[in-house]
Amino acid sequence: MIYQHAIRGDLVTRSLVRELTQHGAEVRTSAELIDPLVVFDREALVLPHSPGPSGETGMTAAVAIRAPAMVAFACAAFENLWNTACPLIPDAKDTPHTIDALKKAIVRLMAMGHKDEMVARRLGISVRTCRRHIAEIMDEQGAISRFQAGVALTRAGLIDDPFPVSSTVTTGNFSASPNNPCSTDGPTSSAEMPGTSPT
Repeated sequence: MIYQHAIRGDLVTRSLVRELTQHGAEVRTSAELIDPLVVFDREALVLPHSPGPSGETGMTAAVAIRAPAMVAFACAAFENLWNTACPLIPDAKDTPHTIDALKKAIVRLMAMGHKDEMVARRLGISVRTCRRHIAEIMDEQGAISRFQAGVALTRAGLIDDPFPVSSTVTTGNFSASPNNPCSTDGPTSSAEMPGTSPT
């Protein structure tokens, strides 16, 4: 299973993750996610039904797909995201790598021109939390403005190109860096999809 980084501070979700991992599930978190999906034995794909008129989402209604090409695409998309996500251990404190990954995602989205509200929505955090991270980034760079912080981060080589051409591997609507942002051991190897279904 993959959640957004924001759930690391949610005690209810961490309690759920603790219960899931006790039954053999593997859970990771990522700055951004693809749409919710469930894959069964690489043979069937389940997607939530389109949102209703009032915008409700969830798995109250779903669509089952068995087309091999669609299932294979969903598996590849999940694996690509899984390989760059950070393992979540319910009773462990967040590592600096996880926090840095969230801040890096904030900077990347800001570099693409997104406003605070959109950045927060994309990352599953509140606008207040988003702005707190931005303030921390500025403080870390000794900057008095966001522009100055951006220049400092660029000069230090800490900002990835938000519109990469060949430095990343792109699948579907998202790109994955060759290096896992939560790892200090270099490139990650391709991994089999975990036993639990992606959600």
